[in-house]
Amino acid sequence: MELLELVEKKNFEKKRKSPRFDYYGEAVYVVKGRAYTGFIKNISSEGVYIETPDMADAGEKIILSFELPDGEHIRVSGTVVRGEGNGFAVSFDRTIDGNLSRLASSPSEPEGPGLFKRGK
Repeated sequence: MELLELVEKKNFEKKRKSPRFDYYGEAVYVVKGRAYTGFIKNISSEGVYIETPDMADAGEKIILSFELPDGEHIRVSGTVVRGEGNGFAVSFDRTIDGNLSRLASSPSEPEGPGLFKRGK
């Protein structure tokens, strides 16, 4: 089963349109009218992966609120696309490309909590 999951993950990675950046920052999100807190594990202009014990189901609409390392506040809606491990992935309803494009030249390793590095 692990081999199948690896192959599926590789195929999903190939479909990705924008680079992912590893990031550790707090996110507040609302699903079905309830607010929760989780931590961003990685982010791209098109989506985010949230680590949290409060799982959301695929297909659920979500509103996210978080800050980038430079202090820019982001509020974006999206749809949960899958749950796995200790969290879930969200596809944004709109891209936040303008907010992340400047990070493409960031160092490959983070200098501290909440800083970006280019994902795998």
